[in-house]
Amino acid sequence: MNIIDLLRNNAEKYPSKIGFIDEENEITFQKMLKSVEKFSSSELLKNKNQTIGLILENSIEGIIAYLGIINSGKIVHIIPPNITEKNFINQIKSSNPSAIICSEKNQTNFSNFNDKDIPIYTNEEIISKSTIQEKIPDINKIAYLIYTSGTTSEPKGVPISHEMIEFTTKNIVKILGYSKNDIDLTPLPLYHSFGLGCLHTSIYVGSTFVLLKNANNLENILNSLKKFNATTLAAVPTTLTKLLRFKNKYLKEKFSNIRLVITNSTSIPKNTVNDLKAILENRKLATYYGLTEASRSTFMIFNKNAKLDESVGKPAPGVKIKIEKFDKKLEIGEILIQGKNVIKNYWNNSIADKNLEGGWLQTSDIGYFDNDENLFLVGRNDDIINIGGEKVIPSEIEEMIKQIPEIEDIVAFGIDNEIFGKTIKVNIIKKNNSNLDKTKILSYCLKNLEKFKIPSKIEFVDKIPKNEYGKVKRSMLK
Repeated sequence: MNIIDLLRNNAEKYPSKIGFIDEENEITFQKMLKSVEKFSSSELLKNKNQTIGLILENSIEGIIAYLGIINSGKIVHIIPPNITEKNFINQIKSSNPSAIICSEKNQTNFSNFNDKDIPIYTNEEIISKSTIQEKIPDINKIAYLIYTSGTTSEPKGVPISHEMIEFTTKNIVKILGYSKNDIDLTPLPLYHSFGLGCLHTSIYVGSTFVLLKNANNLENILNSLKKFNATTLAAVPTTLTKLLRFKNKYLKEKFSNIRLVITNSTSIPKNTVNDLKAILENRKLATYYGLTEASRSTFMIFNKNAKLDESVGKPAPGVKIKIEKFDKKLEIGEILIQGKNVIKNYWNNSIADKNLEGGWLQTSDIGYFDNDENLFLVGRNDDIINIGGEKVIPSEIEEMIKQIPEIEDIVAFGIDNEIFGKTIKVNIIKKNNSNLDKTKILSYCLKNLEKFKIPSKIEFVDKIPKNEYGKVKRSMLK
């Protein structure tokens, strides 16, 4: 069953129920379906090309456009509004859309990027050309095309099928207990798979989906929890950590209706997990591990066992995960994933397809299983530092040094060395008013780390480069 079928079911079962809310408007399931059908009947969408570009913003209009393109039988090429000109041009050349759709606000900006004379329409222009559909087109097997971030290489097109969406969404609902009674609040961007997955989940169960525009407006997030009586909150670890700066009593009041907080597995600080568990008490705090190519591959519902606070949980039902060890000395290796949530191939990219062998996706993530088959992440293949033949995982260095109380944040990475090939450098952010010096750090390392793991260079910095999901941009450091 595809996402349009699910929307149609909701429109029949709950026609007058508010299904979608943004910061300006709200719309019932029935009106949403009619708006989607009107959008998809536009003459401007009738062409031979498979793909339609969509500069997807967090709004009801954005959701209508997303579902409308799918309902027209096309594949949605999802384009982030904040995309760089270079990435925009590369993605357009790869996806070859027949048109690009965006809000009126973005039309001029992206027209300046457009070097292929692809027509750029506003949502209003698409709807103004709607006609009576004599025949409803078949839904394409591929729902949308999304490009990876490309922080270390050229972005790769990832085609997501309706089968993958259904498989993943069923697991989300089963494991986290979503229902039609939920009111799901998300400040996540829809142009990422995390936010889009939350939208699919709400449509799947017929709950109310509340969409915020800005994850940095913390007061608005907290006020929206109470304003809409939200029962679930989806947010990245960075947002959750920032929210915890508010007083505990204030947060408990704001979170009083929340039964579930779901985040993703990128670098969740231990303190964030502990503080959130205290605020939620016996309610659910959960995370997942996955890639754009293999969404929601594991789930972790945190409990009182602190030893599991850094785990991303067990494989989801129907998903297989194995560790391909690359060094006999280490009990860790590259994570490989197989399941119906894994893509069959990349978009017109035979080189990238080499990462898919026998249905197994080579993730480039490094991890290990404990004795109870809980998965732990420790880094990326590209992060490994080879020091005179000894392989070092940066996270091991970071976790050890981070135990020094005066340290706010730390990143370890390799730098060139004539003798050893590489040695370790650490960049450190000190806590406010700390008089921490390099001598104390070096002394601590000498006591707690093997000799080849001791940093050869220590630098105090004001900022560590991270993306919006809290993942360190190590390529910028190297």
